[in-house]
Amino acid sequence: MAERWRARLEWAAWFLFMLSLPFTSFPLVKRLTGSNMVAPAALLPLGVLIVVSFLPSLLNRQPVPRQSLPLLAWLSLALFSAACAFFLPIPPYRNFTLIDSEMDALVTIVIGVAFYLIATTGANHSKRLWFLLRLVNWSGLIVTMTALLQTGFWRLHGGYPEWMTRIQEILVTHELYQERASGLAFEPSWLAHQLNLLYLPWWLASSLRGTTVHRLRLGPLTFERFLLVTGILALIFSVSRIGLLGFLLMLAFLFLLAVLWLMRWLENRTLAHSSLSGARRVWARISLRAGLIVLVMIFLAGMFLGAGYALSKFDRRMAGLFNFKALQSGSFAYYANQLVFAERIIFWEAGWKVFNQFPLLGVGPGNAGYFFPRTLSAFSWNLTEVSTLMYQQNTLPNIKSLWVRLLAETGILGFACFLTFLFLHWLSASWLKRAPGVWGSLGMAGMLVIIGLFTEGFSVDTFGLPYYWISLGWISGACLALEKDWGGKLG
Repeated sequence: MAERWRARLEWAAWFLFMLSLPFTSFPLVKRLTGSNMVAPAALLPLGVLIVVSFLPSLLNRQPVPRQSLPLLAWLSLALFSAACAFFLPIPPYRNFTLIDSEMDALVTIVIGVAFYLIATTGANHSKRLWFLLRLVNWSGLIVTMTALLQTGFWRLHGGYPEWMTRIQEILVTHELYQERASGLAFEPSWLAHQLNLLYLPWWLASSLRGTTVHRLRLGPLTFERFLLVTGILALIFSVSRIGLLGFLLMLAFLFLLAVLWLMRWLENRTLAHSSLSGARRVWARISLRAGLIVLVMIFLAGMFLGAGYALSKFDRRMAGLFNFKALQSGSFAYYANQLVFAERIIFWEAGWKVFNQFPLLGVGPGNAGYFFPRTLSAFSWNLTEVSTLMYQQNTLPNIKSLWVRLLAETGILGFACFLTFLFLHWLSASWLKRAPGVWGSLGMAGMLVIIGLFTEGFSVDTFGLPYYWISLGWISGACLALEKDWGGKLG
């Protein structure tokens, strides 16, 4: 009887968990945690899932994915770096204390790891994984429809109706944005983060492979293909430059896969039945590959230049994209400032200088901002965002890049552990991609997520949002489930 109720509670918690994913900054979670920005609604059912799903799985001796070992090593290094930080010459910054900043950072890290582990638990059983994949589609529909509805009202009426503003106040800790769709996320770039690291890779992979987790299918039209179209539109209307770049890189990767397949097909088609032999055959193969490589480079250059030109007409921040006069000053920062992008580069540079001072273990999670008054460049103090942050806002500065933050706060050792964690998931996703049906789509989606994370890591530096953790957890969990079904081991 108790087991039956536990199972029912588990399925209900999974249902709430998946449908809460659109909300990145939920007011109730903000009141519970004190965080205004990173307050995902998924935190509420996460605690229930740990009790009714993850812990029982451990007690039943379900294996922990091997891919998680570098992540656990990174977590241990982060804790060790946090302890060592008390012996470092960390400068004071206003009324912030080392204990408070480290506790805030470590809590978000633990939350991220918990999201990953619970995702692996959800994906290690095929029936439950199919249920979660259906739910992620429905939660994605909420994301895209909300974003498109915001875009429609703004484009048609130049504003939002009162009822939409009231709903936003209830569900999100930030008001609606002018001209840009934010969905149910804190800001438009977080909407792009959601789409690129959870929804779009899955929809894109399913659409290309023609798979669906739903019963209804109208010829070539599947729910995932419909969602892919709405998701791309939502991404465009978010006007997130990093988000659009990340999606373009995903498309470029898929194009390269197609070219590699075409190269093998042409070689088999033309050279297998050719009378050429010896050196001539080798040169024919080299010429064929070189020609395709040149065509690929031309196509990709045209794709990125075309996207840049379109964005320069669509986004006023990018109007000076092809105006290179600022580079004549000899500083890339002036050109970046022209594109309203200099602040991010300035923060990356400040974090990089912190890493240069403490390269092995970093300065501990959450502590890089203490060094900013010393590491910010002279040019940066002329920027409005920097001067506002340093003189008016009572917040500890952050690096705004996941990669630079890893280096500055956990050092080269922590950075290496995290990269190893991602590399193992890339290998696992590529293995999963060879499987038939939905399994293969999930593997391809995992590879696209890691490509998207590469670019998103230059925009978002928090570990507390669940999207890439869930996608990575599904890769490792799906590998366990597939090993059970096939009776083999991951090679």
